[in-house]
Amino acid sequence: MPLLSKKSQVEREETIRRKLVNNELNPVADAILTLFLMFLSPFIAIFAAIHDKLMFKFLNKTWIYNVSWEDPRMDHRVFHLGEDDHIVTIASAGCNVLDYIIEGAEVTAVDFNLCQINLTELKMVAILNIEYEQFFEIFSMSNMDLLRELYPTKLRPHLTQASVEFWDEGIHTIKSFMYSGTSGQMSYLIFQWLFPLFGLGFLGRELSRGATHEELLAMISKKEYSIRSIAWLMDNVLLRGGCCLAGVPERQMNLGLHRPNNLAMVFERVFFKTDMVNDNYFYTGYVLGYYPKHCCPRYLEEKNFLTMRKYLKQNKLHLFHGTILQAIDQVKSPITVASLLDHMDWMPDRLINEEITHLIRKMDPVRGKIFWRTFADDVHSAPLKWLNPVPVDDYDDRVGMYWTTWIANIKDTNVAYEERVSTNQDRGMLDNLWTGAKIMTFPFWKPLVASTMSLTGHQKDMEAFYKYQKEGYDAFRENLLHAKSELIEAIPLQKEGNMVWVDIGGGTARNLEYFTPEVIRKYFKSITIVDISASLLEVASERIERMGLSDICHVVLADVTEESMMSKLPKCATLVTMSYSFSMIPDQAAAVKNITKLLAKGGHLCIADFFQKGNFDYALPFLNRTIRSTEAAFHKSYFALDNVHLLSDDQINLGTQLQLVWDNRFRGAVPFLPFMRPYHGVLVYKKS
Repeated sequence: MPLLSKKSQVEREETIRRKLVNNELNPVADAILTLFLMFLSPFIAIFAAIHDKLMFKFLNKTWIYNVSWEDPRMDHRVFHLGEDDHIVTIASAGCNVLDYIIEGAEVTAVDFNLCQINLTELKMVAILNIEYEQFFEIFSMSNMDLLRELYPTKLRPHLTQASVEFWDEGIHTIKSFMYSGTSGQMSYLIFQWLFPLFGLGFLGRELSRGATHEELLAMISKKEYSIRSIAWLMDNVLLRGGCCLAGVPERQMNLGLHRPNNLAMVFERVFFKTDMVNDNYFYTGYVLGYYPKHCCPRYLEEKNFLTMRKYLKQNKLHLFHGTILQAIDQVKSPITVASLLDHMDWMPDRLINEEITHLIRKMDPVRGKIFWRTFADDVHSAPLKWLNPVPVDDYDDRVGMYWTTWIANIKDTNVAYEERVSTNQDRGMLDNLWTGAKIMTFPFWKPLVASTMSLTGHQKDMEAFYKYQKEGYDAFRENLLHAKSELIEAIPLQKEGNMVWVDIGGGTARNLEYFTPEVIRKYFKSITIVDISASLLEVASERIERMGLSDICHVVLADVTEESMMSKLPKCATLVTMSYSFSMIPDQAAAVKNITKLLAKGGHLCIADFFQKGNFDYALPFLNRTIRSTEAAFHKSYFALDNVHLLSDDQINLGTQLQLVWDNRFRGAVPFLPFMRPYHGVLVYKKS
């Protein structure tokens, strides 16, 4: 995650510990339930391992989202859509897609799940071919008899073949639009069974009888303990066990696991900061099982029906089954808005960077905007960070399930976007086992190898370590050094090019292969690979020759801690990278001093390495913090055997001239030792 100021960190801790509505019960209950959780932990871990595979089992068999769970009110506040806009978005259940159509914008709606496209298409065809009251009866009141009556003559003839095949069966099997799809079925369990079980069944009765907002709020305030109890269950069990049904993958959940009371805070927002009686159709619909006319999505309001029909007749809506990337490549007119919902929470930096690269090529360079929501507390990906996004105030958000929302104007983006690539380094299981065995046993045979060398000090240690593993170095290490590729994604390329790159500890020059030779020549006028191991630089020289970059790329055998290094390197580097080398340098202060001299003003230092702590360890519950601390102590001792010293928070403060602008850490397994999950991370500094 991006670096937080001390003040921001304190504020965030205070937010996490709010007590208005939380999932803390009482000491006795907490103790009993903690033991219960410890018992469940192995089963939760097993489920986490298969979570995403289970979720994707539903793909193209049924829809996941029966309702679009993003509040379009926020979108309109920052988009200011008009008839000359072209918005690319995810179809989901079609609710927000049709909301954009009301504004007259051209909409390309994309979904990887064909069933979501089928649902959106049915709504579109219904708007064009039946009357408003019939439309409302079907899609709000779930009048399936009426749907079955109108389908053969009014709807089916206008559907695509893929939708016909789905709806020929679907109109007989779907009982309710509100509780259909995996998220709808999970919502039925929560709102129609779990809520009454915990004493919250009055919500449906009171909404049905027409209670006022004030009356409902007063009743909810008296049920604090019930809300705490259901929040505890949902946060600790259902959040991990049911999120695949709600279309939330493991990667997205991990962005919020440092918050012990995610759903408790959602309840607080929904119950106390929104009006479920008159305004919050997201939750009112699930509680009642239908939308009342005074509290429903805009596409179900009578005043907007003919407007939607007018723009749909103008062919303003295009449905695309596939990925956002595939859709972008087929779009012809300039895109003014990319409303990407929360789907980038699902994606690694490589795919995010690729998507943004393609988007920018198709977007209006002046009016183009990229808009997204996230379960993270801040911008969660370096490629998104370099867009210079600004937070969107969520004061009117009725969903309450996203922690931050962001918008970026393309014209404010200062970096260049290019796809990264990677060649396959895998040499097979036996080779990886052999290289791994040499690394694991290095402390035992190090004295023998070192005795044959005339080198001294740190250089002798490093050469002894790498000399006999250089051939399998890249293949094995990339299964261990999980932040290596993330480092390359985090590099901010300069639009004007002419960059000078010094890769310290660059070893085999493997980092070059994350770019094509054409991209390297486009942005870099000089690249220097610096390492203390002659053996690794032999491999680097071969790689540089193979890539045809010998005229701009050079290798230098040097120790970054020595002052003499400076005379061997180009002056005023715009980029310095250190890929898992900083933690292996004994005199880090000397290294930082030389790097600071080496960097030009405004230049970036990008570090990928091992860390002792994660970004949000402070926010974990006591038991989790204790476990993490014990793990960190073991990891620190274990890696020190190979002269790798996991970085502490103190070590990443590199002085006043190097400002930390990006800090993202995550856990990654060690090959053949999956229970070992040290922290990896990427830091980016800018020289002031």
